Amino acid sequence: MASIYQRARPRRFDEVVGQEHVKDVLLAALRLGRVGHAYLFSGPRGVGKTTTARLLAMAVNCDAEAPERPCGTCESCLLVQRGDHPDVIELDAASNNSVDDVRDLREKVRLASLRGGRRVWVLDEAHMLSRAAANALLKTLEEPPPGLVFVLATTEPEKLPPTVLSRCQHFRFRRLSVEQIRSKLTRLAAEAGVEADDDALSLVARAADGAMRDAESLLERLLVEGERVTLERAEAALGLPPGERLVRLAVALADGAWDALLGEAGSLYRDGFAPRTVAEQLGRTLRDALFAAVTGEPGPSIGLEADDLARAIEALDEASERFVRHNDLYALEVALLRVATSLRRGRLVEPAEDTAAVTAAAPEPGARAAPAAFEPNGRTAPAAAAPAAPEAARPAPPADTATPAPEEAQAPQAAGGPRAPRFSWHPVMARAGTQLKAFLLPATAEVDAGTLTLRYDERHAFHFGQLRKRERELLELLDDAGAAWLEVVVEGPGGRDRHGPRSPEGAVDAKKP
Repeated sequence: MASIYQRARPRRFDEVVGQEHVKDVLLAALRLGRVGHAYLFSGPRGVGKTTTARLLAMAVNCDAEAPERPCGTCESCLLVQRGDHPDVIELDAASNNSVDDVRDLREKVRLASLRGGRRVWVLDEAHMLSRAAANALLKTLEEPPPGLVFVLATTEPEKLPPTVLSRCQHFRFRRLSVEQIRSKLTRLAAEAGVEADDDALSLVARAADGAMRDAESLLERLLVEGERVTLERAEAALGLPPGERLVRLAVALADGAWDALLGEAGSLYRDGFAPRTVAEQLGRTLRDALFAAVTGEPGPSIGLEADDLARAIEALDEASERFVRHNDLYALEVALLRVATSLRRGRLVEPAEDTAAVTAAAPEPGARAAPAAFEPNGRTAPAAAAPAAPEAARPAPPADTATPAPEEAQAPQAAGGPRAPRFSWHPVMARAGTQLKAFLLPATAEVDAGTLTLRYDERHAFHFGQLRKRERELLELLDDAGAAWLEVVVEGPGGRDRHGPRSPEGAVDAKKP
């Protein structure tokens, strides 16, 4: 028995979901008799490229009147649907990509139509053609025999030579929206006589990532038992953690309930859910809560304001790098603790809109403002005014609080002045080259009162030595990330380097004790 995506393949252009920008042009060309000789359909998988190519082949050979083509019911249309039409040839360019294959194709395209219509050649995965094969096809694409139509379909049009692209009418297919996919899934479930919950079909549509064929394949797995399609069944089929458990995990983050947070994470891990999957789905849950908070539409209730939700999503995204190296329970716990700590820092100090505190800390005219103290919550606290002096003392952070992580650091600022941008270690590591990143990974990075400290233990003496040779590269990387205000200290076995803040021109003040 044919699969559901084969049975549900459209037989008319009006049955194609989405892609109106493609359908309108093709229908106008068919109506006016201006069908081109070469088309290129590109776009993600499962969005209707091959289906549209078959509909075009049906339309140019259909027995119905012009406005009704393709009718989907005449003998010619049925032959195309079954793949038996002698004048419609579909080739997989992945397995027919040599020069000899193209030469054979060039000989065959000169044959006359067997049914008196137009011949249509569909080359799927056209980007798999070798360069020599694509060049051999150029002359045929530019000047094909009368009554011949070429349709090239590909997911990677940039791999095709520009000479091929210039000879085709290029149509770019788009990903389908969740609403478009869910609408068709609802119809398919009704045709199968199976009840389906809207939230279950919405989950399937989101998981398909814009590809109708992927959504139809997953729906077939859910319909095969003939039972009602529920959210729980859809989550199980996708291998995703249950939504209510993700909400419990998010609420534990919001409440700072460490026992509930680690307990739920361990329970999900023992139930077989991959830590990386848990983290990704938790991020989507937080995203849905943020979307609900800013738009007022229905969504999960976490108990966090929009700013806190954005901070949690950012921290979880930065922590996701760890799963590349370790996809275990410990990696999941560390990621969750980083998010919880980020949320906790955001609540330790009152918001900066406390104008009374800012006014009280404003310096007298002509006096130098002392550098702002760096608080453990990732915010800067206004420092009291200080008289003009060669060096202003830097207030130390409270001794009973944890050192802030580099992801939450901010530049020193004058009291009452505009808040400086945050410093994040994540974009610095992302911009670093392969070798520099390898030497930075073993370091323990801390930011305290405007100083970034990188520490290496005895086991990583080699990495410390190599980084000392590349310190200027590191400083340039920090400057590019907008962190020229940071002092940089690099400590390791047998050595310690300190670099003062750099000037806007990039000059470096380096001291090596």
